[in-house]
Amino acid sequence: MDEVKKFAVFGNPVNHSLSPFIHKEFAKQHKINIQYKQIEPESDDFETHAQSFFSKKGLGANVTIPFKDQAFMFADQADDISKQCECANTLWHDGGMIKAFNTDGLGFISDLNNKEIILTDMSVLIIGAGGSARSIANSFANKEISSLTVMSRTQENIDRLTNQCSGMFDIKKYSEGQNFDLVINTTPVSMMNREISFPKDIINSNTISYDLFYARNSTKFQTWSKDNGAKSYYDGIGMLIEQAALSYKIWNDFTPDTKSLEKMIRSI
Repeated sequence: MDEVKKFAVFGNPVNHSLSPFIHKEFAKQHKINIQYKQIEPESDDFETHAQSFFSKKGLGANVTIPFKDQAFMFADQADDISKQCECANTLWHDGGMIKAFNTDGLGFISDLNNKEIILTDMSVLIIGAGGSARSIANSFANKEISSLTVMSRTQENIDRLTNQCSGMFDIKKYSEGQNFDLVINTTPVSMMNREISFPKDIINSNTISYDLFYARNSTKFQTWSKDNGAKSYYDGIGMLIEQAALSYKIWNDFTPDTKSLEKMIRSI
């Protein structure tokens, strides 16, 4: 019998994650046997759980909120994108070393391409300035957008994101009264049981909104965007699938077919 390859997703919370389902579907295409589990460390205990997983023949791990910065620090080596963002969503145990990668930004752009969203000359707002926001900001390099603005309560995170992107493009801090062609939510507001308090005028009738989070029907941010007049509003399932496919290729040298998977997931 073929050896079972061991994978996992680290996050907190993580019980909602679709990553196990997605990677098992990729493995069916690949015709290999995998084990894929959910691991939910406490906020200060990522390294202990990661060391345990990889010491027990774990091959690869996806990493989600709130551990992407810690995953980058945990690795022995990192790809250029992870170094730029100083965070990682993919770890690979290869050649006796833990290698870090960041597939979030590329997965995001792939999903925009799938949705035929043209970025040229768009004004873009990123809500939030954490690890996911840094990954998304990095993905706009060479995309000829008209402007990139960030909205965050944490000035330290804004400064970090701005410094990361210096040399690629200027990032503006949000000021009251602006609206945008593309609004991207990278905060966990859709996972929280509280009202959304973002300024409503960031949305106009031409705005496309995109929530990095996902839900069975629609996320809180999608509903908020719709209620405030956005032209279209997407959740992050497409991005999740595309970034997962890139992780799977890193681990297994196999490119999964992603086309039918979103429809399959939404029908579950």
